[in-house]
Amino acid sequence: MADVREQRIFSAEQIFVPPELPVILKHYAKEVIRSNPGDIVEFSAKYFRDLLEKRKTSQDKNAFSEVQKPDSKYHS
Repeated sequence: MADVREQRIFSAEQIFVPPELPVILKHYAKEVIRSNPGDIVEFSAKYFRDLLEKRKTSQDKNAFSEVQKPDSKYHS
């Protein structure tokens, strides 16, 4: 991956957004709002570690759909 500091972005067309990013961020944001964690960094680290583990054990390692999200076990 190229160093971001060396790349200049001049237009929206130059930005590549991975197709799964909006879905991942949507589910993450919902869990943060639902849980209202005291330590958002700790919460986030656990959320994404769990997501990574779930994707590792999934049959389709490249897929991330609306139904493939971490279990709602992040509530305080």
